[in-house]
Amino acid sequence: MSTWMIITAGFLVHAIVFISIFDIYFTTPIISGLPSHSSPRPPPAKRLVFIVADGLRADKTLMLQPDGSTPAPFLRNIAENDGTWGVSTAGIPTATRPGHVAMTAGFYEDPTSVAKDVRGGKIYFDTIFQETTYTWTWDTPKFLEKVAEDHPETIFSEHFPGERKYLSGINPKDMDSWVFDEVTNFLKSAKTDADLKKKMNKDKILFFLHLGGIDHAGYIVRPNSPEYLQHVTFLDEGVKDIVGKFEDFFGHDGNTAYVFTSDHGMTNWGAHGDGMPDEIHCPLLVWGAGIRKALPEDNLNRYDDTLSQDWSLTEWKRSNLEQPSLAALMSAIIGIPFPKNAVYPFPDGFFDVAEQDEFEILYANLKQLLENFQAFERYTHVGPFAFSFRSYGSLSGSLIRSLHTDIQALNVSGNYASAIALTKQKIELTVQGLQHYRLYSKTPLWLATFSSCIGWICFCALVLIQQHENWEDIKVTTPVMANTKHIIIQIAVALAVFDLIFLYAQSTPVTQCVHFLLPIPIWTAAVIKWYEIGNLLSIIKRQKQLLPVAILCVLCIILIIMSMYHRFLLGVTAVLFALVTINGNKTELDKNLRYQWLLSTLGIAALVAKPLGDRDLHYNLVIVSGVAATISSIAFHYHLEGSAVKGRLSRHFGRRFAIFQIVKIALATGILYYSSYLTENNIRTPLSVQIPSWVIFFVSLFEPIVVNTDIQSRLVAMSFGYVAPFILLSIGQETLCYIFLVWNLYLYVEVERNLTKSQPIFLPRTSDESNNRVPNKSVSNGKSFPNGHTTVKHHKHTKSNDYLMFQQTVTEWQNLDLAKANENETRCKRVLTSGDLRRALFSLLCIFSGLCGSGNILSINRYGLYV
Repeated sequence: MSTWMIITAGFLVHAIVFISIFDIYFTTPIISGLPSHSSPRPPPAKRLVFIVADGLRADKTLMLQPDGSTPAPFLRNIAENDGTWGVSTAGIPTATRPGHVAMTAGFYEDPTSVAKDVRGGKIYFDTIFQETTYTWTWDTPKFLEKVAEDHPETIFSEHFPGERKYLSGINPKDMDSWVFDEVTNFLKSAKTDADLKKKMNKDKILFFLHLGGIDHAGYIVRPNSPEYLQHVTFLDEGVKDIVGKFEDFFGHDGNTAYVFTSDHGMTNWGAHGDGMPDEIHCPLLVWGAGIRKALPEDNLNRYDDTLSQDWSLTEWKRSNLEQPSLAALMSAIIGIPFPKNAVYPFPDGFFDVAEQDEFEILYANLKQLLENFQAFERYTHVGPFAFSFRSYGSLSGSLIRSLHTDIQALNVSGNYASAIALTKQKIELTVQGLQHYRLYSKTPLWLATFSSCIGWICFCALVLIQQHENWEDIKVTTPVMANTKHIIIQIAVALAVFDLIFLYAQSTPVTQCVHFLLPIPIWTAAVIKWYEIGNLLSIIKRQKQLLPVAILCVLCIILIIMSMYHRFLLGVTAVLFALVTINGNKTELDKNLRYQWLLSTLGIAALVAKPLGDRDLHYNLVIVSGVAATISSIAFHYHLEGSAVKGRLSRHFGRRFAIFQIVKIALATGILYYSSYLTENNIRTPLSVQIPSWVIFFVSLFEPIVVNTDIQSRLVAMSFGYVAPFILLSIGQETLCYIFLVWNLYLYVEVERNLTKSQPIFLPRTSDESNNRVPNKSVSNGKSFPNGHTTVKHHKHTKSNDYLMFQQTVTEWQNLDLAKANENETRCKRVLTSGDLRRALFSLLCIFSGLCGSGNILSINRYGLYV
């Protein structure tokens, strides 16, 4: 099997394993054709005003300042006097589309939904918008645009002008002012438009206001800044004004209800997407027609947090809910059918209605949930492993029929309190049953994926052993060996065919079929490779000298995994690796090189270990880092200028290229300095700054491919080619961390060059050298070969026609070229050494330091397990 075949297979295996995460933990089967259910009683309200402040944090809305004031006095007054307050808990990922789908459809969409707005796919699930008589929306989210396109007669949407959105120099209040102004103009026009006024006075009407400015304010000024609190106050005043205008328009008829919340929160450093409390806690305020007013708190300890105490709201009853329960709440407020695909229950403690009305709402919600439960049960019954189907025994068919009978008997007798209690109990049971079927295939899928991973690890290990011990694929020369391999393959094919037929008969989804089938080819390849190698135990015994290094690698890998939860461990691992490497090779490494490499490693460790809680703007630090990057680039290019390289470019052109890179870094630093000035003065970024920034970005992508192919020239060109866009994207220490990482990597190349000067390499004998072979004997120490090869004592693991040699020119890394080798060049093969493990471990450390270091995509939020 060729190297490229193994690489391609590895890519496919890892892609399938990555996809399996979503199939195992985040599946959201949407079942169509379900009937709708709603309460037969008159609803508490005729219309609902639904206000979502995108990215608004709950604490910034409801808390008190140290001086006793509040940034949102109108909303705070509702919590204390006029309505019900609580916390709406968002799901992961905490983003705009998942939040809006949860609030309006009643379920958490799978994490891949964050990309669905980009693709603009059709909406296949039911939401509250489809169920209303008429819906008007302002600053419509993208997923709702698709819903509105399918219902142009009942859903009318207005969009914030895209050309007015800027991420630098924007006044985020503009986005919210646009919504408030549009709603004000809409209400004014409705007074003179008889047809519009007639539509607005019907029942089951929804007004949806999406306020996106606070989200952008959080990105720019951070939630802990005074500017963010000023924006919260601006929102509070705008909501107060809009509520007054709605009440005036409808003559204070008492038939309007209001729901105010956010789709997600935000961290202190202006990010969201993860599951930190500041990201998942959304403010929830409900008031108006049919909603109970504030009540004294009778059970302060019913929640595990201390939010009521932190926000000085201990005197008023708190009603929390999961974000998808908002769909059921809003449906019940205006009497529309519950969304057909909603799997979260109607929340308790919000309504102030008669017991009969409350019972009918709960009973309709129970019937809607049971429809989903029975549909999931049917879906699972014909799915994978249907032959061992395990039903949720607490809700079998007979039990469902009997619970309807029992509930209706209590309703007919007028015992509404008991009917409500029994209905709530069965709703909770139904939700548990839905969870049972949602995770039904989790265990077998997890086992199949785990088997694939272990099999691939075994296969890769066997490939390495074969390449470094046997050097060549052993050719099948006997009928017995050929037949054995054929039998193994035939058994695997038969098993795969049987598995495929079995899965097809169970109507298994295609992706799950792939996960269940994947272990078969992987383990087949591993078994065949093990058979080709033969006596594996003796080979492992011969490599016992690698055991200490292997133990160090395992320890470091464990620390790297733990660093996903405790960042400082990544730096500890890097320092441990450097110390062990230096301590074991003091004679081979120059003292100055040792100190420089250790210093660069300590710099990375310090920067990576820095907590992520502080993501404030530190443009001065970025500018200093840009100056440091410019000086570093000059130093590196000067150091490489006199080196002998096999370059595709002339030395004259190489100097010009170095000057180009240095000027580009300096230009990026200047652009950032000017952009920081614009941001501080709230000035929009002009095109004269945007165009050079984009030019630098695109030029940097293709710049490294034109440089010399020797390893150090390519390393420096790539590193300082990408540092310019990195500067433009930085807000603090990110560029400084990048410089330390480049410095460390450059020094490690020097470390390896010194440690591998005497690396043993096995070279296959050429035909014209065959007469000089002396099997199992020492070869004359004075014999020389082309390219500086020198023969040494014959190695016990070599084949009879191979020489063991030291190749100084190849293993001196400063002359190692990344260009494709000529066909006439000899391919070197050798035994596996501790240096191979050391280099592999450093590569892993380097990758994790780059991905999980400072200020990049994977370090924006903390890691956590939220399954």
